[in-house]
Amino acid sequence: MTDGNGNEARLDEVKLISSLQERIARKLSDLRYTDDESAGDIIHHLAEVAVLGNNLFKDSIPKFLALPIERTSDLAEIIFSIKWDLEEMKEAIADMDPHLLKLGNFLDP
Repeated sequence: MTDGNGNEARLDEVKLISSLQERIARKLSDLRYTDDESAGDIIHHLAEVAVLGNNLFKDSIPKFLALPIERTSDLAEIIFSIKWDLEEMKEAIADMDPHLLKLGNFLDP
């Protein structure tokens, strides 16, 4: 499924993010949300958070739960991967937060 470095999984993640970004961009365009800086941050970060959250739900956490307790180094590797994903999500959410507020105010003046 992946090479030893997880490159195929990372490529799939990039494809998912790209596809979701296109859909979010279309929605913002349909809403006539024209604040380019704000829209760009929402498009980029919302897709990233969604895909990372999906990966946690479908991959990382099930792997963590399925591994036997004796495989501590494998469990640690998964935990560090989860931590990295959560840090990425935290940064993306912080970057996106003021722009979501702008979008919310735009939609509900």
